[in-house]
Amino acid sequence: MGALLRDAFVRFEECHTAWLNEQEFVELARTLKAMARDLGVPTDPVINELVHFGAEAAFALLSIQVETESGRDFVRASSDRPAKPASVPLIH
Repeated sequence: MGALLRDAFVRFEECHTAWLNEQEFVELARTLKAMARDLGVPTDPVINELVHFGAEAAFALLSIQVETESGRDFVRASSDRPAKPASVPLIH
């Protein structure tokens, strides 16, 4: 009887641990999706990266996409302004 009870408790702990892992994954996916939405980045590639390669890869993809978007914004903004001189002008 004691062995059956111990086995049932072990199975419960395994199920509980699996449930906690699933909840952690769901929260991570929600967080990544909210961050991508706030940054104006498409959410589908970030979530796909999370599913296939994990959290580290998803955060890396998100940062690359944000850098790319900010780089485009910088190029657009800097193309409207005249070029600055390469060095400080010498005054004699």
